[in-house]
Amino acid sequence: MKPLPTLPLPLARVLLHPGFRLAFHHRLPFPAQRALLNGLARLQPLPPGTSVRALHLGGRPAERITVGPTSGAGAVLYLHGGGHTVGSPATHRSLAAHLAREIRRPVYLPDYRLAPEHPCPASTRDALAAFEALTTLEGHAPDTVVLAGDSAGGAIALATAQLLAADRERLPSALVLVSPWTNPNLVADRSRDLVINRRWALSCAAAYLGAGDPADARYAPLLGPMAGLPPTYLHTNTRELLYSQCLDLAVALRRADVPLRYAESAVLWHAAQAQAGLVAEAAASLRDIGDFLTANWSRGRAEAAAAADRDGARSS
Repeated sequence: MKPLPTLPLPLARVLLHPGFRLAFHHRLPFPAQRALLNGLARLQPLPPGTSVRALHLGGRPAERITVGPTSGAGAVLYLHGGGHTVGSPATHRSLAAHLAREIRRPVYLPDYRLAPEHPCPASTRDALAAFEALTTLEGHAPDTVVLAGDSAGGAIALATAQLLAADRERLPSALVLVSPWTNPNLVADRSRDLVINRRWALSCAAAYLGAGDPADARYAPLLGPMAGLPPTYLHTNTRELLYSQCLDLAVALRRADVPLRYAESAVLWHAAQAQAGLVAEAAASLRDIGDFLTANWSRGRAEAAAAADRDGARSS
């Protein structure tokens, strides 16, 4: 698809709002929401040179996305957003491709199981299985794999990292959390933002919880342990319903001494990075995320080399 010209922010909001309002309607059945979002995703262009390879990770379908030649060790496991009930690799293929172009490394998009057919913790189990597959079948060292996601996918990424943090040998290289929905127990004080609305979020939360425990950290990772997590990039937007949750998460991460890069925008909307092919400001946000990850991978290589030098000096 030929890239479309970027849209001015005011025009982008006007054009995007009707689609979001229709797709994220609490009275629309989830299968219909999924089909509508997959159709709308075709309007989000891919960068030239994008390569999409279908595969399986941990028993689930997935996509491996690259743009041009790759450079250096490392990969991103990206968990798509969608309130735990909708979304797919198709809805986030453009975002993943634009991120892959920035980092010059592959981005993997797993098609994890969705609620209400598969409530919590099915998606976290799928993410763990995908991480394990990346470190075995795909040959990526655990400390070079980044866990990332937006909205509900950001929550799954955080919950997965919390489980992996108990085993330092399987700790991811970094976390990228874009507008993460880390506590579905909290009810927004406003009815809607440009993308999501409170009534839809409540229906998604109920579907994802099922018969589970609302205090389960896999359901609400904001309630889970933060100590030992890898360097984290957290992005939020001042106009979105999840803004206060993201602020609470930033506080919790800092209290746990997790290295944190915090970024907020006063002009973008919830998970706007999905429109990186249409909106220049969304593309700029992904570039900033790419810079963070590239620097993190570089630090990892430098620290590994320094450790090898120290070991060599001791052995001599």
